[in-house]
Amino acid sequence: MNSASNRLKRTLQIAMALALAGIALPGASQQSQTAQKTEKQPPALIHSLSGLDLFQAYCAPCHGLDGRGTGPVAPVLKSKVPDLTLLTRNYHGQFPAPYVRQVITGELAVMGHGSREMPVWGPIFHQVENDMDWGDVRVTNLMSYLMKIQSTTPAKIPSGEELYQQDCAVCHGSDLKGTSGVPEPYRPPPDLTMLTRKHGGTFPTTYVTNVVETGSTIPAHGPTEMPIWGTDFTRDQRIANLVNFIKSRQTK
Repeated sequence: MNSASNRLKRTLQIAMALALAGIALPGASQQSQTAQKTEKQPPALIHSLSGLDLFQAYCAPCHGLDGRGTGPVAPVLKSKVPDLTLLTRNYHGQFPAPYVRQVITGELAVMGHGSREMPVWGPIFHQVENDMDWGDVRVTNLMSYLMKIQSTTPAKIPSGEELYQQDCAVCHGSDLKGTSGVPEPYRPPPDLTMLTRKHGGTFPTTYVTNVVETGSTIPAHGPTEMPIWGTDFTRDQRIANLVNFIKSRQTK
């Protein structure tokens, strides 16, 4: 059996182990669950130090052989598996090496995704072989492989309407009128279709841009409760697109 077949076989074995670990059988007793945890063994360490081999053995079950988040285990996970080919694009065109290293080794929990579903590979990679610890080499080689598979296709800049529906409609409503019914203790958001009328017939482009970008406080309303989108939107024309969309929906 050739090396490619061996890697594929090992990947499928790890995928099956992760899938079984992530599925709770309905009606199972506490005793059987405890026994299952006791019997659960971490994936075996492969001897190869190649970034490609490490990716296929440990990452492909969830992230897919192409790294796009479509591995065989992905459908049973609670959180959407990220597309690893977009890391550089999502971090302002620079591969986030320190962040990726910490996620791989388990030093950093991705709190925004809830409980950690990704296995911690640090202890596995650092198993001693022939009196040598090749853990750091494995992590570095895996990161180098991830850098090689980054997408070079320029990101499509969303339209203002797409940005609004994605990030603003949850509070301001699909009609921009602030009638989405936000829960207490949050204040009802303003009617964004009335901005021109409230500013003497001229749309307040600079004011709206500042609110979107920096979360400017509105003294009459107390501290800002609206998320600050500047960290994400200043990458390109997103703020301008969003502001222009709001301007196009003003009440005559």
